[in-house]
Amino acid sequence: MQIIYTDAHLAHNPAYEIYEGELEPYSEAADRGEVIINEIRRQKLGTIISPQSFPLEHIYAIHQKQYVEFIKNRSSNLSKEAILYPSYFITDTYAPIVAGTYDASVAAVNCVLTGAQKILDGETIVYTLCRPPGHHAAHHTMGGYCFFNNAAIAAHYLSAHGRVAILDIDFHHGNGTQDAFYERKDVLYVSIHATPEERYPYSSGFSEEHGHDAGEGYNYNYPLPIGTTNDTYLNALDTAIQDVADFKPDFLVISAGFDTFSEDPIGGFQLTKEVYREIAEKIHGLTMPTLLVQEGGYNIQNLGQMVANFLSGFQA
Repeated sequence: MQIIYTDAHLAHNPAYEIYEGELEPYSEAADRGEVIINEIRRQKLGTIISPQSFPLEHIYAIHQKQYVEFIKNRSSNLSKEAILYPSYFITDTYAPIVAGTYDASVAAVNCVLTGAQKILDGETIVYTLCRPPGHHAAHHTMGGYCFFNNAAIAAHYLSAHGRVAILDIDFHHGNGTQDAFYERKDVLYVSIHATPEERYPYSSGFSEEHGHDAGEGYNYNYPLPIGTTNDTYLNALDTAIQDVADFKPDFLVISAGFDTFSEDPIGGFQLTKEVYREIAEKIHGLTMPTLLVQEGGYNIQNLGQMVANFLSGFQA
């Protein structure tokens, strides 16, 4: 397995976020990327490769150019210790901009596009350690720790070469990814997540959202109740995998979040560390070129092991 990683993600490390009007330590901390890559190295789970650089046009295919330029300009004008909650293009208080936000976000896109190109070159499984994550970032909005939508950018890149399915297994619904493809039939979006009636992003991820116009019937959401356990989750996963199989894609993109873990500080499911290998084995059973894209997961003590368990399921 090839692992795409760069320490450029360390440049984005805000000290805090705002939750319910109060300053809280930033959950999407830089340590997340480091505990993952260190465990991958310790277990020798694959060959670690630095990303190539790609033109910004691939970001513009998903995001408004003015939005991208806004993040670039705001980042470049901040001092090293400054933190900004901008008045524009922001949907919540979980995506503060610091001096390194733009560079880290572009580096994450380069990781995922490098992984996508590896898939086109014949690799069957590639894991991209993207940070910041991406699936909440929409056409011209940041939010939920996300600035550029890594999975959506990769899916669009791959879609020039065939049909693409995205399976999102993060605890939170990938509202940005859904929006990107809601009126397209060449990219299927399937998501298993916490019910939006109780968890972020609250306004999307309902089961009746099936796509619009040309995209009608190419969007499936499986919201699950707070407290969902391994068995219930795996049953939903079986259904989601069947949706993917029925679509007959040429490529599969996985938005891989680990905030479904029972001890995740901002989650609410009861999945165990061990189940992530079984989740991966089920997905691997689709036997198609698969790009794994890192999304959430905020229990830093166990995150590295959970990702390692997940990746090992693709090596069986």
